Amino acid sequence: MSRRQLKLWMIQAMFVVRDFTRFISAIHANCQHRDCQQLLAENLWEEHGRGEGARDHFELIRRLVLSLGATQDELDRAQPLPETTAYIDFCFQVTRERSFVEGMSAIGVGIESFIPSFFGALAEHLQRDFGLSHHEVQYLLVHVGEDEDHARRAMEMIDRYADTEELKQAAKTALSEMLKIKRRFAEASFRNCAEQ
Repeated sequence: MSRRQLKLWMIQAMFVVRDFTRFISAIHANCQHRDCQQLLAENLWEEHGRGEGARDHFELIRRLVLSLGATQDELDRAQPLPETTAYIDFCFQVTRERSFVEGMSAIGVGIESFIPSFFGALAEHLQRDFGLSHHEVQYLLVHVGEDEDHARRAMEMIDRYADTEELKQAAKTALSEMLKIKRRFAEASFRNCAEQ
């Protein structure tokens, strides 16, 4: 994709990142186990840049999108694709209305387990082929290590607390649904970029 197409793709991703902390908060609110709450609190703290506003993940992705050529006016006027909205709505639904095991399966495994290798390769590509700096791709780089740990620990919690066949099946269903809706989001984002 061209720089302009990548910018459009990252704008759609930015809508998801904007609400990601709310997904984590919803899982935390539905969870009664202290060890799992601790993991979710750590995840939330990292998403908020460990208290440093400039390291907040939403600010980092905004920096990346701006480095790809977006203007502030363009960001202010941007609208999510219907598939982006559906993806966000599903994330809210699975984290707010279902068990914490289902929410953690959808978010911790369905989203975070795939990010490290993809974001690492994308960061390398943007630096090598588009001349972006380490600072500009920081949003991608922080997820390489953090999300490997989040996904591993989420799996441990799911294994520990999905202690009935019903919960195990519910976790599998939530993960399957997440992968389907995430694929629709990815395909729509790609089509949108390709058409521009």
